[in-house]
Order: sequence, then C-alpha cells, then structure tokens
Amino acid sequence: MKKKKFLRLPISIGLFSGLSILTSCSLIDSVLNTGNTKENPPDVQVTPPIIIKPKPPHSKPNIEKFNPKEPNEESKNNETLIPIQESEVYLTPGLSNENKEKVLNRYNGVSISDYSEIKEYKRKDDYYLEYIDPYTNIKFRDFSYHQDKDGSRRYLLDREGLLNLAQEFKRKIPFGTEVFDLDSININDFTVINQNANGLYLPEFKKIFINGSIFAEKDFSSYEIIGGLMPTIFHEYMHHWATTYAETGILDDEKVNIDNGDDINKRQTTLIYYNPSTTPENTNHTHGSQQFWNAYFASKFYKLLNYDFNKKSYIEPSTLYKLRINSLSPEENYPRNLLHMKLSLNDIWRLSNEFQTPNYLFNNPPANLEMPYSPSGAFTLSTPRLKYNFSLTELIPREYTKYGYESYFSINDENKSLDNEIEEKATINWFGTRFITLDKKGRKIKVFSPSGNAEDWSKTYLNNFDSPTRQYWFQDGVGINPNDGTRKDNAIAFPNSVFDISGFRYIENKNNKKVKAKLPSAKSKNRSLEFYKLFLETMGYGKTISQIYYENKVTPVDKNNVKYDRSAANNIKFSGYLKANEEVSGIVLKGKNGIYGSSKFKYLSTFSFFGHKNYDEGAKLYEIDENKYYLTSDRQKQIENRYYPADAGYSENYVSYITNDYITVNDDDDTEIYLWKDINNDNIATDDELLLDKKITLPTQRAVSSQRSTNVSLYDFNKFIVENNDNKTIIRILNKRTES
Repeated sequence: MKKKKFLRLPISIGLFSGLSILTSCSLIDSVLNTGNTKENPPDVQVTPPIIIKPKPPHSKPNIEKFNPKEPNEESKNNETLIPIQESEVYLTPGLSNENKEKVLNRYNGVSISDYSEIKEYKRKDDYYLEYIDPYTNIKFRDFSYHQDKDGSRRYLLDREGLLNLAQEFKRKIPFGTEVFDLDSININDFTVINQNANGLYLPEFKKIFINGSIFAEKDFSSYEIIGGLMPTIFHEYMHHWATTYAETGILDDEKVNIDNGDDINKRQTTLIYYNPSTTPENTNHTHGSQQFWNAYFASKFYKLLNYDFNKKSYIEPSTLYKLRINSLSPEENYPRNLLHMKLSLNDIWRLSNEFQTPNYLFNNPPANLEMPYSPSGAFTLSTPRLKYNFSLTELIPREYTKYGYESYFSINDENKSLDNEIEEKATINWFGTRFITLDKKGRKIKVFSPSGNAEDWSKTYLNNFDSPTRQYWFQDGVGINPNDGTRKDNAIAFPNSVFDISGFRYIENKNNKKVKAKLPSAKSKNRSLEFYKLFLETMGYGKTISQIYYENKVTPVDKNNVKYDRSAANNIKFSGYLKANEEVSGIVLKGKNGIYGSSKFKYLSTFSFFGHKNYDEGAKLYEIDENKYYLTSDRQKQIENRYYPADAGYSENYVSYITNDYITVNDDDDTEIYLWKDINNDNIATDDELLLDKKITLPTQRAVSSQRSTNVSLYDFNKFIVENNDNKTIIRILNKRTES
C-alpha cells in the first residue's frame, strides 16, 4: 500500500537522527474506523501514545485565541473567527457587491452555533474531536494525546482551535474542486502516524494525518500551534493535489522521457521510479516502484526548476566563512562534502527518479557519506535519503511549499530563541520550533525542529536556518541587505527556484581553465507566473470537464490489505469550469437506450488556488485595536504577492463546479456526456433539455480519468476516461475489471 510521507525529524543540536519509515499499512482498521460519540467517557488513565510530557493538570497552557470573544446564546462562532476577506480569495469577476457578500459569507460559514456542538468520539481506546467544515466538507479531527487521572482529556487544539484550523485551511491552502475528494485531516492520530513523521497522506483513503506532538505542552498559543501545523498540512495537501492531477498518466499513452514531454497539445506519459525506502545496500542498483506521470506537467516542472542543470554550484570561500561552515577560515580548502559540491541538481534528479543509476554516479558519492546542507553540519543527506527527498513525489509539495506557502511568522522578526533558552521557554518562528527537553538519562538537550518552508528553502540557499539567531531573507547575491546595508553575498546552493536567482554561480571549463559562470536569463529570471500557469493548466482550469472522481469505498480484509467496493468505482463525480454567463443546470449521461444518469452542479464563485510573484517572508496575520481585528500590513503584502488566474492570462470569467451526486456509469458501452438545462425545474433530464450545441472542452495534455498512479495496478475496480471523439464527448472504461 503506497503512502505519501513527510519525514522531518527534530534534530537535537549536536546529534544526528536517521529517517524512520512509517508502518501505517498495518493499521488499516484504525484508518477506516470512524468511531462513536462519547458524551461521558469513563474515568480511566490513558498512557500517551508517544513521548509527550504532560504538565500537572492545574498548569493551564496559554490559550490566547484568534479572537477574544466566547460563543454564547447571542453570538455565532463565525463572529469569533477572523473572516477571510475579499482580497484573500479569488472571486469570479463581475459579481455584484451583494453577491460578493453572499459568496464570502458562505466561504466563511461554520456548521455550529456553539463550541459544545463539536462532539467527542471514541474509536477503540482513542478519543477525538471532530468538526466538519460546511464549505470544503473536510472532517477536521483532533485526537487526545493524554488523559489525566480525573478522566479529563488533553487535546492539542481543542474545540476552538479545531474550528480555527478549518478556517485557516481556507485562508492559506491553495485548492480547487479536488478539495471535495479529501476525506479528513487528522491531528495526532498516533495509531496511524508514528512519532518520526510530521505528516502522512494516504491516497487510498483520501486522508491526511499530522503529528503535532512537537507543539504539545509548550505553552504555545492557538495561533502559534496552528502556524506550526500549517506547513505540514500544506505539504500533505499538495500530495493530494498531485495525486489528483499530475500523477495521472495513462498506461497506453505514448511514453516520453522527462526532457521531451512539454507539448501541451499531446497527451503523453512519463515514467518515474519512486523508492522512499532505499538503503545503503541497494542504493546503487535499479530501484523503485513505477509511477505514471502526466508528461507535460513533469517536463515543465523539471525544466522550470532547473533540475535539468548539470553543473555544480560555486559559493565563494569568503561567503562560506561568513556562514560559519564548520569554523572554516578563509585560508582553508573548500569543504568538498557539502551537498551542493558533491552533486549537481541534475545528478540529484537522476539518482532520485530514474530506473537505472547512471554509471558516473555509481557509488559516487558513497551511500554512507553524509552531505551537509546546513552550515552547522547538523542537517545532512546521504544518497539513500536523498532519493526520497528529491523524488518527484516529494518535490511537488516541497517546491510548492517554497513557492506558495504563507508563513504565520515573519522572517524579519527578532529571533528570541537565545533569550527564551535562558528561561527554558519554547520558541516558534519562521524557521521552526526550539525547546529544551530531557534525554533518556535525564540530561537537558536543546532540540530544533525546522518548519517545512525553512527546510525546503535550505535545499536552495545555504543558510543558517538552524541557528538560534537567524533572521532575514537568504543571501541571494542580488542587491543590498536591508538590515545592515551590506552587499548581499551569493549563497545559492542549488538553482531550484522559480524566483530571481540571477546571483547563482557555477564553475565551467573554458580553454582548459575553470571560470565562474552564471545561468542564462531564461533559467535565472523570475519564472513564477509560468510556474503558476503550469499548475492551472494541470488542474484543467477553464475546461468544461477538468477531472472526474470515483466513490472511494474500501473495507479491511486483514491488517495489511483492503478491498475496494467494485460497484462504487462506477460511481463518478464530474468537476470543471463554465463561463459565468452560461446557464447550465448539470450534466447528463446517455447510453444506447437513452438517458440513464444525471446530476446538477454545485457552483462555486470562489477559486482558492493561488501562486506567488516572489518569495514569502511571512507575516503576523492580525493586529488588535479596541477589541477589533485588522490584517497587518505584512499580511496585506502577503496577499498582494499572490497570483490568481487573471494574472496568468485567463480573461474569461469562470465559475467552477462539482456535481452534487455521483452518477453510476454503465460499463458495457460508451456513454455520451451532455450539459443540461433543467427548463421546467423538475430535476428530471429529458432529451429536449440537452444543450447539444454546448461544446465540452477537456485538457489537451492530460487525461480526464478516474485512474491514478496510486490505483493503476488495482484490477478489482473499473477506471473511466472522458474523451472527445467524432464531435461527441464520451466516458468509457479504460480497463475491464477481472472477476475473482
């Protein structure tokens, strides 16, 4: 069973930790079991599932809220949240002010009137709170990590924090209609996610699991906890996005290599080999599970981020000295074991994504060599772990986190880690979380767990992200440092950024001499808009039908296996985009014996998938003035830094839709698809209501299909594809399921 994992271990300063592989495949029953409401749980002592050291019950954590109001009989909870403003979501152009208000009210809506309506459930020995957001339909769950002797349970977020998390998801996570195919986000469900992983996405179940133990019992506010969780949620959601749109190559389509797939008018497949559990023993052999990626997306992604660049970077020794590379003095030799000195970006790609290791990289570098990517040397990668970190599966969320994540903490804020260490207080900021704890022998140790955005950027810039005094943006070799007026040094270790990296340098041979060189403008200029457009194209933005989704019903067979409901796989939902002025009620399926299925559309006048013009420096979300909340000026800058479809050249005013219902597709013949206008409003589709003249557009470079790379080898349920043939739009079966 395939898993998408986000492994980011807390590193004790001066100590090294290895990666641990998740074992959630043996926990299928816990993944599927939804639990029962428990109003009055028994008074029992529960041992925490991981090592969290609870404080005495009378020691209450800091419960600073997003808003000081408490719910009561007169107020609704949507009044206690910071509303998402018009500037924070893309509204269909042309809406009247009245309609804008209605759309925003719906987007900000909540499903409860009082926090007590968020119920507590029991699943075997576990308890959790659950809130279902009425807009996204995602279940947000917070599992109790400890129970006191009096029976009261401790939750990381609790009811108010869970509601705020659902709100912040809509504010900060880029999503389209694929959001309705995500079942749940589960915080601290330690029967599924282990203590060594920050996040986990299970595509078979459409569920995200987040480990928030690092933030428990630290006296962090609700704002700080959510700000700490969001980079991981962002990362895991982008796994969901990629599984829906990008990792969707069709087996029978033309196969092209990564260099030759960037023709938007051709539907092609690129094979990628994924092996997250590589060990030193097998690192130099053929490896990996075969994945089928949309060739256009994979090729453009690969080139825009310069993974085709095969030269090693060069950083001046004087700059390394300033960065305190292992106490290097200007006279010492260049440290050859730094990751960027051992491998080029293209070397890393080939090691991580190709079936056969190239001969020149065979045991070069040795599998057991730890290559630092932080000046302190505390953060390293060996070849086996590198294959996981730089697999295309992992690169999608890591690169889009760099590109699109909006931190709740400013990189320019004073780093108070050293001051807090004196008082043994935990610190959370743009770079991550620091605290002091005890090891197994009772000795105090300092722990640093980097934020996802900080660690991902550390694979581009050689920077002291793990330093307790680190502040301000990275040294990119362009312009002046605003904090002290000095010239910026070039500390670009790898050119994998779509923002301006014109300061990047590398060494090449000219006339038998090694000279410093720079990238051509096409590879170093700001390419952020082209990057954003690639993601919109891959989503099928502006196409009548952009993607289809199968009903996901699975039951456990044993502790390691699940069985898919064959009949449910024929139940399909459609999503796409229509012009705002078009009058369409829904979609109709018509077979040889006439109309047999239909569903009306759920229309959305909001679009939440955004990009960025430049890198994000983070921002505190709000300020308080006379008990009223205002977005900070830094937050306003964050919002102004966003791209939306109009910026990418989409001039039409589109609304997105998803069908209200699943439609059961016949698998015995090709079915024609029509748009439908319910003229007499009786919810019954008839031939005279079919919009025969409405052309249905589809993505040209990607299949609209219920096949995913994660289910391609499963033959116990049907996969369907939508195609335009002979001026008709049909849905047909890709494979005929085998009876067993």
